[in-house]
Amino acid sequence: MAAATRPYEPGSLEESYWRARHRLAAATRALNEKLVSSDVDPELAAALTEKIEDLTAELSKATQVDGLIDMAKRGERGTIDDVMGELVSVGGRSHPCSPELLWQEESNRISGTVRFGQAFEGPPGHVHGGWVAGVLDHLMGMTHVRTGYPGMTGGLSVRYLKPTPLNQVIEVSAEATELDAKRTEVKAAMRCGDTTTATAEAVFVRVDRAKFGFDDPN
Repeated sequence: MAAATRPYEPGSLEESYWRARHRLAAATRALNEKLVSSDVDPELAAALTEKIEDLTAELSKATQVDGLIDMAKRGERGTIDDVMGELVSVGGRSHPCSPELLWQEESNRISGTVRFGQAFEGPPGHVHGGWVAGVLDHLMGMTHVRTGYPGMTGGLSVRYLKPTPLNQVIEVSAEATELDAKRTEVKAAMRCGDTTTATAEAVFVRVDRAKFGFDDPN
């Protein structure tokens, strides 16, 4: 399920909280990148393991939440759309395992950039196809949300035209067209320079927010 995001009010508790989470996510992404790109000897691996286990134990002392809905219902970190926009597993700005996706809105269209490091490698030197599909699906989901309705992917088709290279600025875009009262069609593309590496089409089915325990904001 895709979610909208919004700018936080400067100086607000939400802005301060998520800014700190952005830094934490960026540091963790950098660690993940080093873990897969470093030839670590057993002694260093053992020492690093102890440090990471200590950090995990320290994090366990913090308040634990049972998923995004639980966190949003606490009402301290913004709306459900805020929380999902930050922590959804693909594209979440505060999710440590997601590639960093930067984007901007243009009416019923979204465009942006993404960069995949070695942590996202599939074919040597190129992005795993699952991540290509995941990022395009997420981008299309965000585009669907901007039609005014939350929704879930009802069908997804991806065409892999060229391998998508690692460590390059990759351009992504998606545009939505309303099919009927319950469905929206979205098309997306991924490009490296002048080369289109993948395209996708999806149909999103509108979802009743009440099913997730939230009132309709409209």
